[in-house]
Amino acid sequence: MGRPTDDQARALLGLPMAYVLPATQVLVAEAWKIVDTNLVLARELSAEGIGMSPIWERKGSRAAVRAALMPAEFARRYFTGGGREVLGKQIVRTLVAELMPWMVEDPGGASVALEDTLEMWTSEDAPLRVLESPYGGHYKLLSLMLADIARKADAGLDTLEWIASLGLPVEEFRDDDDPPAAEIHARMEARMDAMWAEEDVWLESPSG
Repeated sequence: MGRPTDDQARALLGLPMAYVLPATQVLVAEAWKIVDTNLVLARELSAEGIGMSPIWERKGSRAAVRAALMPAEFARRYFTGGGREVLGKQIVRTLVAELMPWMVEDPGGASVALEDTLEMWTSEDAPLRVLESPYGGHYKLLSLMLADIARKADAGLDTLEWIASLGLPVEEFRDDDDPPAAEIHARMEARMDAMWAEEDVWLESPSG
């Protein structure tokens, strides 16, 4: 899509105007809460043959998640396989929390970078399941970033490649022994293309 206005981007990401994020340690704790709640609920719903989106939305004053009709392979991208493995790492949840201010500062860029993962997991006509948790103004963005890193890590992107995929200045995150930024971007683009190709196969398969 074209770059949205900041107001359009905030609406897409569920961010209130002039929203102030809580401290990083609070975001890390909330990342744990979001992932753990999603994994527990996914186990319950899978027993009923129901899929779910890991992205939290607002329903009144409460957080909620949507049902998701996806081929079973997509569970790897978050609930099982590489997606679940990466989300279980403290360093990953901390990284997501530390990058949240970058995304809030540039909601237009954040919405462009995350739109693909948002669209993958979101169907506007899917029913919402209300959760026990009250809704915080940053929960949609935080849960979306967690879903994004899980998806891309499962597809083979490393940390620097994920940061590059968000449109952030990867040069500021490199160590001296890391590959040059141009190489990181080239590898990111190749792995993103491979991810999309794999997901297209899942969507087009007879069982999808």
